[in-house]
Amino acid sequence: MRFSVLDNSDTENPDFYFVPLVFLESFSAPVAVLQIGEYKIQMPLDWSIALGDKEAGDIEVLPITSLNSRDFKAFCFNPLTTYLVEWPRVDIINVYSEVKWYFPKTKPGQLLCTPLSNTDNPDCVYFIKEISKQCEVIDYGKI
Repeated sequence: MRFSVLDNSDTENPDFYFVPLVFLESFSAPVAVLQIGEYKIQMPLDWSIALGDKEAGDIEVLPITSLNSRDFKAFCFNPLTTYLVEWPRVDIINVYSEVKWYFPKTKPGQLLCTPLSNTDNPDCVYFIKEISKQCEVIDYGKI
């Protein structure tokens, strides 16, 4: 079994990879319920999300906690079936206390491709647990 990541560990050569699912990490964290376009998704509140705009040339990675009541657009792209990027609006609609999470183990600089629905060819957005200054901007033209 494999999962998809957007690897920005080499900022000069970001790319999509399908890496083997070797290990699931578990942790407890508060929940942010996000409205991304027409979809609702729950993610750990202390994670970050890839954001941008169709007018800009870069994708920025910002903490989920920075989203509230601001007009941010999520980087939405299915690496298997999509040719054009979509930019749905993203907002926090609720926050819950801590729950137990299970996620694939990723390397530093890898953003987890997260489907927004349980369908064939879903829209996907990108999240990362820990971001470094080096990897917080992704050059959209190099993908």
